[in-house]
Amino acid sequence: MKNAYQKELFQKLSEQESWISELRAFSKLLGKDTRWFIFPNTEQNYFDYKKHAIAKNRDAARLYENIINKILYRVAKTRLPQKFLCADKTWLYLIPIIRGHQIYGYTCVSRLKNEIPLPLLELFNSFTCTVIESTQKELELFKLSETIRPKTIALSTVHTISRIISSTLEIDELLPRIARLTLQVLRAQHCQIMLLDKQKKTLIPHACVNLSGKHIKPHPIKPGQGIMGEVVKSGIIVTRLRLMCVPLVSEENIIGVIFISKTEKEQPFNIFDREILTTLSEQAVIAIKNAQLYDEQEKLTLNTIKALASILSSGAAENFGRTNLFINLAMSIGMELKLSSDEMRVLYYAAILHNISQMGLPEKILKKPTKLTGKDYQIIKEQHLKGAQIIQPIGGRLKSVLPIIIHHHERYDGKGYPSGLKGDAIPLGAKILTVADAFEAMLSIRPYRRKMSLHQAVSEIVKYSGEQFDPVVVDAFVRAIKRFKNRIFKGEKNSWIWKRF
Repeated sequence: MKNAYQKELFQKLSEQESWISELRAFSKLLGKDTRWFIFPNTEQNYFDYKKHAIAKNRDAARLYENIINKILYRVAKTRLPQKFLCADKTWLYLIPIIRGHQIYGYTCVSRLKNEIPLPLLELFNSFTCTVIESTQKELELFKLSETIRPKTIALSTVHTISRIISSTLEIDELLPRIARLTLQVLRAQHCQIMLLDKQKKTLIPHACVNLSGKHIKPHPIKPGQGIMGEVVKSGIIVTRLRLMCVPLVSEENIIGVIFISKTEKEQPFNIFDREILTTLSEQAVIAIKNAQLYDEQEKLTLNTIKALASILSSGAAENFGRTNLFINLAMSIGMELKLSSDEMRVLYYAAILHNISQMGLPEKILKKPTKLTGKDYQIIKEQHLKGAQIIQPIGGRLKSVLPIIIHHHERYDGKGYPSGLKGDAIPLGAKILTVADAFEAMLSIRPYRRKMSLHQAVSEIVKYSGEQFDPVVVDAFVRAIKRFKNRIFKGEKNSWIWKRF
C-alpha cells in the first residue's frame, strides 16, 4: 500500500462511527481509562509520532513513542499482539492490523489496569478486520464517484435512470432493470449486459432483454471474441448503424460491457445515442459497484458472525458457546411459528451469539460450583448490556440480531431484565430463545442440582406459560418436541434446519 493511501485510509478509519462505537464498547469491558490510537504500517519498523500518528492522536502517541519502538519490531516479525508493562504499572498492547498476508497498521491500547483476555483479543481482531475492510471499500467507492462527471446530454433522462437503478442493491435485479431502461431510452430492440470474471478471464452474461419475444440464450465470451469481447479487450466503444457496445469502466479497469442493437426497420443510432449510452454506462457502473459493495458487506457480516461463533465455541471460550440442542430447538420453534426465511436467519445468528455478553464476566462467576448469589446476578445484569453492545458496530444483519440478544432474559410477565419488557413488547426471537435456554438448562447437570428428565422439563416449561414464557411460543415448543424430538436431540448440526442458513 502506498503511504498516501495508507494515511487516507487510516484517517477515514479513525472517523468511522462503527470504529468509534467499537472502541467505546471494548473500553467498557477493559476500563474507562483505556486509551486507543491507530497508525499505518511504518518504514523499517520505526514509529515517529510526528510522521505516522493521525493529527488528533499525536499527544497520546508522543507519550508512548519509545515504548512502541521497543516492541514494534517484535510485533511486525511475529504478526502477533505484544504487551508492555509501563512504569505506572499499567499495560500497553500493540496489536497488528492484518488483512491477508499484509500488515496494514497497528492499534495501540494503553492505560490498562489488567491484561486483555485472549478471547477478547481475538474478538477485537475480528471486528477490526471487518471495519477496516468496510472502510477500504467505502474509500474506493468514494474515489470512484469522484472520477465520474455528470453529462449534460439528456440530463433529465439520466437523472431518472440513475434514480431507478439505484433503487435496488441486488445485482440480479439491478442489471435486468438497467437493460430494460437502456432499451426504453434508446428505443432499441435488444440489450445484453456482461460482467468480466477476472479469475476465469471470461465475460459472463448477467442480463439479456429482447423485445422481439425471441428467446436468446447468451453464452460466456472470452476477451477478444466477437464484438463484446473486442470491446472488453480494447476498451474502445464500437458504434455501427444499428448496434453499439460500450465498456463499463471503473477506475480505469474494464468490468464489463453493455451491448444494444436495433432491427433493420428502425432508425440507426447517432452520436447523440452514443453519448446517452456512454453516460448511462457511467451511471450503471456506480450502481453496479454499489450493489457489489452491499454484497461484500453482507459477506463480511456473515464472516464476522462465523468468526464470533468460532470464538464462542472454542476451548478458550467454552463457557460462552451454545449446544446444538439449544440451536436445533430454537430453530424448530421458529419453524412451528412459520417465521420467514429472513426471520429464521436472524434467529439462527441470535442463537449462536446470544451469550456473547458473558465474555466480560469474571471467571469465578462463570465457573462457580454453587448457586449464584444476588450480588452475582447483579454483576451479570450489568455486564449483559455492555457485552451485547460489542456486536453493535458491525451493523448489517446484526442490527436485527441485537434486540433478540439484549432481551432474551425478559419474562412474559415483565419481571425479567434488562428493561422489564412485558408480553408483545418483547421481540419474538428473544421469547423463543428464552424457552430454548430454560429447557436446555433443565436438561443440564449443575453442581447444585440434578438434571430433569425430558418429561419434567417439558412440564416445567408448560407450568410457567403465561408467567415466564409466552403461551404462543410454549405451544410451538410442545409441538416442536413432539414433531422433531429425534432430530432436535441429535448431538450434531441438523442439515434439515441448518443448510438453509
